[in-house]
Amino acid sequence: MSTQLLDVVELSKSFNLKGGRSLQAVDRVSFTLSQGQTLGVVGESGCGKSTLGRLVLRLLEPSGGSVRFKGQDLTLMPPDRLREMRRHLQVIFQDPQGALDPRIKVGRLIEEPLVIHRMGSAAERATEVARLLETVGLPAEAASRYPHEFSGGQRQRICIARALALKPELIVADEPVSALDVSIQSQVLNLLIDLQRQRGLSYVFISHNLAVVKYVSDFVAVMYLGRVVEMGAADLVFTEPKHPYTQALLAAIPEPDPDLASVQTLGSPLRGELPSPDNLPPGCRFHTRCPQAMERCRTEVPTTVQVGTLSRPHGVECHLWT
Repeated sequence: MSTQLLDVVELSKSFNLKGGRSLQAVDRVSFTLSQGQTLGVVGESGCGKSTLGRLVLRLLEPSGGSVRFKGQDLTLMPPDRLREMRRHLQVIFQDPQGALDPRIKVGRLIEEPLVIHRMGSAAERATEVARLLETVGLPAEAASRYPHEFSGGQRQRICIARALALKPELIVADEPVSALDVSIQSQVLNLLIDLQRQRGLSYVFISHNLAVVKYVSDFVAVMYLGRVVEMGAADLVFTEPKHPYTQALLAAIPEPDPDLASVQTLGSPLRGELPSPDNLPPGCRFHTRCPQAMERCRTEVPTTVQVGTLSRPHGVECHLWT
């Protein structure tokens, strides 16, 4: 039986803008994640998914809500306790080139977390760096080279090795393969899955690519303008989507088989532009683009309705189900 690792409750983040305006990037998001599981977070650019990932790690201070990791509230921790807790929480960024200091050799980059947390002697850290490089499929001699000497896929493997250095339990992966060639993406995804099985890792996996999210996730959260509009077991969200936005995202996936391209999908591709996050529509935020919008959608904020079961949860925030 899996152990609950992460409990996010009503997490929110707003940014103050000029003129007294504010931008609600994340609005009352809640979810739980157990050890060894992956939550995929998907949505269009600007929906708040990367901000959510940073809030989970407390790289950003939340405006409201809580993040409990193994029962301890990260949002209330003093800096010294939070620093200690960060050993268990790591991140993989979207751009491996930007995440690695070009002036520092790879071995030092991977060793840095161990130095910061004062783990092991110099010799022990060197041995651990070689082992981590081997774990991600790179030779030990890579430690003596600089990041620019590697391909994009190899640089992301270096970032993964650095994220593993402190033996974390939770990794937030923010678009970890979107900057890579398609031929390399599957290799990195399979590496992350293998590491999860070997180490019992949990992932919050952020992506705009639904095919990638489907491949790696146990559960999926669909975000739109800061809100999670649908969340559930991955197979349910992809085969039985309930929210018109989720249906539209799935309808937009290109069908490689021309014989199936004309098959009627569950929804219609998205129309119109994403509203500005600093000027949110009243009522349901999706009603300005929703082909099934009703009058109440324009004025009344929908609540989350559970359409799944206790063993196979599936929630949707839509008036069509109330």
